[in-house]
Amino acid sequence: MSEQTVIPKPPLTAHGEETRLKLITAATPEFIEQGFRAARVQQIAKNAGVRLSAINYHFGGKDGLYLAVLRHHGELAIQQRPLLTDTEQSLQQHFRFMIHSLLQRMLDDSQGCQLAQLILREMVNPTAAQEDIFQRFQYPQMQQVFSLLRQILPHADQTALLRCSLSLFGQCIIYVLARPLILRTNPDLLSYPGWLDDIENHIVRFSWAGLLALQEAAHA
Repeated sequence: MSEQTVIPKPPLTAHGEETRLKLITAATPEFIEQGFRAARVQQIAKNAGVRLSAINYHFGGKDGLYLAVLRHHGELAIQQRPLLTDTEQSLQQHFRFMIHSLLQRMLDDSQGCQLAQLILREMVNPTAAQEDIFQRFQYPQMQQVFSLLRQILPHADQTALLRCSLSLFGQCIIYVLARPLILRTNPDLLSYPGWLDDIENHIVRFSWAGLLALQEAAHA
């Protein structure tokens, strides 16, 4: 699969779109829990309440369904939680907006934050969909992060910007990766009222101080 991968799509009808969405909805937890290779199309069709043949008809098979699931959640994340805003704000406010969006995408269950889990699965066990998702979502989103960091660190080179970006992503995604450990050591950390706001405030303060330190070092 590549950026040009085309998922088979029969003539558009209301019923057809409903069936596609049912399959995407049913396939999402199956791919998250089992991974692409172990996911069972029979179980997906059963959970969606449709015939098994509907997967081939609407997506061309398991590969096409998996790619459609990734694209669906990627598009939702970008639409519902954009990383950048056009509103007139300070750089620190724009930075907070970006961190807020990243955390919402990854951790807010009310937002259906399933993209992070799907992407983590894909990173650990890459499939043919990886290049498509990189070109369609990951690379453009990384460029948006770079564009904001360039304003904060105008003298930073590409390597420094990449390190900063990875540090920011790492601080957010660790709460997904380390969730079992967190629940064993401090189960309240991810459940008390306002926990997500507190994580956001911590990451913003911690990271902003680090960015300012880099900025000062560049002028030293």
